[in-house]
Amino acid sequence: MKKYIRKIILRTSMLMLITGCTDEFEKYNTNQYQIHQADPATLAKPMIETIVNIQQNDSQMQDQMVGQFGGYFTVSNRWAGTNFSTFNPSADWNKNPWNTPFEKIYGNFFQIQEATNSSGHYYSFARLIRAITMLRVTDCYGPMPYSQIQKGNFYVAYDMQEEVYKNILNDLTQAATVLFAYHKETNGHAPLGANDPVFNGDYSKWARLANSMKLRVAMRISNVWPEIAKEAAETAIASEAGIVETNNDNAMLSCGSQNNPYHLSAVSWGDLRVNANIVDYMNAYNDPRRSAFFKKSTIPGKTDQYVGMRTGDGKFNKGNVQVFSIPEISGTDPLMVFCAAETAFLRAEGKLRGWNVGEKSARQYYEEGITLSMQQHQVTGSDYMNIKDAPTVSHEYDNIQKSPSTISNTVSVKWEDGDNTLTGKNFQRIITQKWIANYPLGIEAWAEYRRTGYPEIYPCIDNLSFSGVDSKRGMRRLAFPYTEAQNNKTNYTQGVTFLDGPDNEVTELKWAKKN
Repeated sequence: MKKYIRKIILRTSMLMLITGCTDEFEKYNTNQYQIHQADPATLAKPMIETIVNIQQNDSQMQDQMVGQFGGYFTVSNRWAGTNFSTFNPSADWNKNPWNTPFEKIYGNFFQIQEATNSSGHYYSFARLIRAITMLRVTDCYGPMPYSQIQKGNFYVAYDMQEEVYKNILNDLTQAATVLFAYHKETNGHAPLGANDPVFNGDYSKWARLANSMKLRVAMRISNVWPEIAKEAAETAIASEAGIVETNNDNAMLSCGSQNNPYHLSAVSWGDLRVNANIVDYMNAYNDPRRSAFFKKSTIPGKTDQYVGMRTGDGKFNKGNVQVFSIPEISGTDPLMVFCAAETAFLRAEGKLRGWNVGEKSARQYYEEGITLSMQQHQVTGSDYMNIKDAPTVSHEYDNIQKSPSTISNTVSVKWEDGDNTLTGKNFQRIITQKWIANYPLGIEAWAEYRRTGYPEIYPCIDNLSFSGVDSKRGMRRLAFPYTEAQNNKTNYTQGVTFLDGPDNEVTELKWAKKN
């Protein structure tokens, strides 16, 4: 990992050496040989673009390939048979969701840290972006270096899983406090300006996002560290900064001059199709959001239908599967980071847990989440919440994959009064509807599937795992990248001991459902 970060810092330093001479050089430098610190606002933009990946290859290797496990997309290219979907990714693929975030975060993070002396709003913002990005990493791998990382020293000890999440929560809390205070004290001054492709520099919205991310993290760890989770959730709700409660506050990352990576993969490369899981669930519910999520298939005889592609097919021909539905995403569409509907569903679950997360009932927050999602995608579903019957979710036989399958462990949409437990159907309803609303956040969906077991998904068609991954439950984590075993061996070995099993795709993370 060190060699990757060192390269980035070197490249950035050389660029600044060429362009950094200003009339105020002596103001910023007491050492004549020290390079002028870059503008923190400029450094922030490429960091922001890591919270969901804009860069096309990074998006494909992380959000799309790993995100398949969340049930939203299927990668429609076999790449010589090495694929996350068949549980046998190559070692080079497996390292990408770890190394790339480290590479793209820490070069700029340390420059901001030095330029601000580890204080102030820019540094708090950098900590916020690090927290959001590294949450995705720890959700995939488990223990990782976090608290001990510093400039020039990346071969450091791993934090245990509990410590990683506690440190992420601390970063989110600090960011919400500092950014909102700055917003108030400066009457809404936006120092990031055009360098912020999410909120155009509005720190009040970033503060609300930080608090809603605290809710997400709190729920992730709620079953294993309940006291930490409860405090995090309740302090997020009580924060003066607020949370993401309306669609106007949704975190949407503009792709700018770049092509939306999902559109690029699906349309230009032919490497991405909609997953049969999300399509078949929404077909079963006759969900009005389908037209906002998917395009209809071009399968002969099914051109008026939404037809998803099954994951885990080890034998398909790329040309033959181009007929399955693709995402309804244009090249200029922004990337969703977080939506208000998720906040509502998190609060609904929080109420089932007895947390003080608002004045409304679990039912009210649940129905609010559905309504917000419908509004976000500009569809109406007046009868949707009155669906009383639990549908059977089925994937029909087709002549391309020939892989029919059925899921019967489903729930109706309509809330059942009196069911206020974490083992009842209402809990399953919350998770299922949150899953639909969070499309296309595949890595987040995979984490929640592992935490809750919902919604049930189709089994892998062809399981090519070398470590004994169950076809039904799927991969439970990513193995640590070989670059860590090679370059950070002592700390890597210690990190493995923080797991509940060997360093493979079968071992459960601490917060995951075990059966």
